[in-house]
Amino acid sequence: MKFFSSELGHEYAKTYTFGYCNYGVLEAGDKLSEMYERGYLPYSGSPESKGMFYMARGGRMYLPEFELDSECRRVAKKFESFTRETIPFREFPVDAAWKQFWLDYFARVHGPSVMPAARLDFILDFGIISNVGIYRDAAGVPRGYSLEVVAETTTHDWFHAWDATLDKSSFGMYVLLDIGRVAKARGAKYYYCGTVYGDSNGASYKTNLPGLEYWNGREWVREAKLARLRSRLKTDATRRIALLDEWKENRHLF
Repeated sequence: MKFFSSELGHEYAKTYTFGYCNYGVLEAGDKLSEMYERGYLPYSGSPESKGMFYMARGGRMYLPEFELDSECRRVAKKFESFTRETIPFREFPVDAAWKQFWLDYFARVHGPSVMPAARLDFILDFGIISNVGIYRDAAGVPRGYSLEVVAETTTHDWFHAWDATLDKSSFGMYVLLDIGRVAKARGAKYYYCGTVYGDSNGASYKTNLPGLEYWNGREWVREAKLARLRSRLKTDATRRIALLDEWKENRHLF
């Protein structure tokens, strides 16, 4: 694997601050788990970025110690009638209706511009998705899906989605917990649950995951009650950057 940084911006005179975005690129023979260990997640913001990863404040759980606490058990109980089926992605029947399910979810939950059809196709063709998780209700009707990147010692929940009947129901939290359960059962060491930011990303609920660790740009941090992380999440909206880094300036973005 190789890594590079792309200049973002600076504040030279007052604070001597210089910002760079960090990227990683998978090469033949690389271990995918090592890219995650370094704090990188798969990048899907440009059709020119296949095989690229970006550094961000991600979260993960150390699975040997993963156990549901009382709040997580309460969430899981709400969906105890649901069942999960895991299908290898190469065997899953991807069709137009299934793609539309994902597009409808992103438009409804995250906004109409977040996931255009071309970006969804790019993600599905990225080459690292291992499994599709199918979540069915008591009647056997599929209500949610997950796209998972599975390596020998790790699982990454890249994206998950659900239908409108489950909006505002804590189903997203349930899926995170369930993927963690499945990963632990197969003997994985870490479960990577994506970015953890507190503004429009809306991922602050992940701080309720038992034993969550987070990447601070240098190392994985584990702290009691996640006091520093929760404090950081509250100010994320005040530190947003409306700039493109140099690499993105000359690329088509979804």
